[in-house]
Amino acid sequence: MFKLLRLRLAKARELRHNATLARTEFEAVRLAKFRELVAHVNLHSPYYRNIIRERGIDPVTALPEQFPVLTKSLLMANFDAISTDPRVTKAAIADFLTRSKDPTELYLDRYTVIHTSGSSGEVGYFVYAPEDMVRGLGMGRRNQRQRPATKRKNRGRFRLAYFGATDGHYAGVTLFSMLSRGLASLFVRIKLFEVNSPLPRVIEGLNEFQPDMLFGYTTALKILAEKQREGALHISPQMIGCAGEATTRGDKEVLQQAFGAGVMNGYGCSEHLGMGGAAPGSEQIVLYDDDLIFEFYEDHSVITNLFNRTLPLIRYRMSDTLRPVQNHGHTPYLVIENLIGRNELQPVFINRNGAKDFISPHTINEIFVTGVTRFQLHLLGDTSFRFMVCLDNQLQPEQKAAALAAVAARLREILAAKQLDNVNFEVLETNDLPVNPVTRKFQLIVDTRSK
Repeated sequence: MFKLLRLRLAKARELRHNATLARTEFEAVRLAKFRELVAHVNLHSPYYRNIIRERGIDPVTALPEQFPVLTKSLLMANFDAISTDPRVTKAAIADFLTRSKDPTELYLDRYTVIHTSGSSGEVGYFVYAPEDMVRGLGMGRRNQRQRPATKRKNRGRFRLAYFGATDGHYAGVTLFSMLSRGLASLFVRIKLFEVNSPLPRVIEGLNEFQPDMLFGYTTALKILAEKQREGALHISPQMIGCAGEATTRGDKEVLQQAFGAGVMNGYGCSEHLGMGGAAPGSEQIVLYDDDLIFEFYEDHSVITNLFNRTLPLIRYRMSDTLRPVQNHGHTPYLVIENLIGRNELQPVFINRNGAKDFISPHTINEIFVTGVTRFQLHLLGDTSFRFMVCLDNQLQPEQKAAALAAVAARLREILAAKQLDNVNFEVLETNDLPVNPVTRKFQLIVDTRSK
């Protein structure tokens, strides 16, 4: 505990110092940190050790561009060799995720585990030691000045509500749940609202809780905004926090008008935790690049993570399209235009009572079943869909059948929770899930109703 406290204090001092640097000085400090990471992986990661040897990389003078790009497919195929702890293996993490649905539970009572398919439909595991989490989450403290300073309606602990996927090891709920433990629990009261619960139940719970701040997926918060305008929801948060999806100026206006509160836009992911944020009234996202090295490309980005020493990600490819802003006045930090991408079609079905309700794309992309490597949902109608899955080619026929059955069981759970158990579906195995032929991007949810 004291070791982590010292690390937190040291990280806070580092961030304060970084804010005083010119960009060239900032990058020099970060490059030294990158070379420390290279020395670490050379000792502890067989995968990176081989790359360093084969490419003749000297850890003392190493540069990020000397390393190959790491994709999620490569990460999962080489998981055990990339890991710097022999106990953190792909099979062990899969077993842990199969058993554990509590986002606060730690693997080996030490490691935070996050899994997701993200916007690629491809399942990935990401593992963090306590020290990694301290370094990774420390960057978000730069954004604390954006929090409201107005007089609160509620007394006692600060009330934070989170509206998202909460029943597993997902990034958002994992990070919010951490606030309910330790010293933070003395000052903050957290209440989680499952995005896959029937909407009336969520509205009732929020009306009772009366949060000071409301966080969640942008599209889900917009649904709450509609209920606020209709009068079914009546809360008065001081701040709204959007995450997980692109948030447009129009989205912010909808939320601000409905709740009468400022809207923050957070940028994060399972691979790199909190990556940036936009203050209320700002379209631009300030990146937390103290411990992240960003490379910008036309249709994707490449990011080197400097804080995760357990599962190192050097030059990790992401589908996010980021547009850097010049002359932004936030020296030494990078600034990007509002996040491009990450928006998915939101399936709407008619439930057993004849009413419409939605399934969040985040509920779909957080499905985890051992042996399933990728998946995609095809909408067929108001009460039907097809779920396409790719399976690990090393599975035996009986294992494949068990995986398909487990996916079907999980889908039935999701539908039943939303009172959508009248919706029909089938789970089918496929060898490939192609990208959209027009956009050349993968779609997690495809509307085939007009085809």
